[in-house]
Amino acid sequence: MLIDAHCHIDQFPTPEEVVRDCEKNTLRVVAVTNLPSHFAVAADRLRGHHLISAALGMHPLAASDGVRELAAFKRMAPNADYIGEIGLDFSRQGIATKSIQMRVFEEILRSITDRPRFITLHSRGAESAVLEALGRHNIRGAVFHWFTGSDKTFNDVLENGHYFSVNVASLATANGKRTILGAPKEAILVESDGPFAKIKSKPAQPGDVAAVYSALATQWGVSFEAAVGLVENNFRRIASLIAR
Repeated sequence: MLIDAHCHIDQFPTPEEVVRDCEKNTLRVVAVTNLPSHFAVAADRLRGHHLISAALGMHPLAASDGVRELAAFKRMAPNADYIGEIGLDFSRQGIATKSIQMRVFEEILRSITDRPRFITLHSRGAESAVLEALGRHNIRGAVFHWFTGSDKTFNDVLENGHYFSVNVASLATANGKRTILGAPKEAILVESDGPFAKIKSKPAQPGDVAAVYSALATQWGVSFEAAVGLVENNFRRIASLIAR
């Protein structure tokens, strides 16, 4: 089974079509959200769609709205098995709200330390800060989506038992190539990051993860089916902890 570990289904013009395509092609998808209010809608609409799991999110670039929705996040967190997209963004786009982001992120992490969950992270320009916060709250096995940090932080992420997810757009970058060259097979997941990631100027779709699996198979020297199996095992390793 192909797995898309990070896709913004609710941000597509016609989310219902994306859901139908995923089910038709037996794609397992983690449908991340940017705010708890978005999660509430997604969770309701995805009820009964067993291949697609809505993730409770609080995107760092929505930090101002996030402050107002923090109480909702905390209320929903106990029943949410999938968390994301959460994290920090200290890039030029997000640096102005750094202090708000850090306060919100701390509250989020504090609310999800009670049990294991599937957690997918945003960390642009703030990779070491995200990793340090995870360590403070003793959170392991989180997924750094589209990682662009330093070599040192890359190694620290691995040493602390976390994962990386890669997409087609990231494979064309030095950071993406470093991830599939430098990370062990056991630490890799696959994502589309659609519709925000672009492939030839078009929004990525969940089905585009097939190209990532092909690239991994080539790099690992295994068949396409074997690459799919390896990534599926990684995903199931995290998911198995949720069920305990």
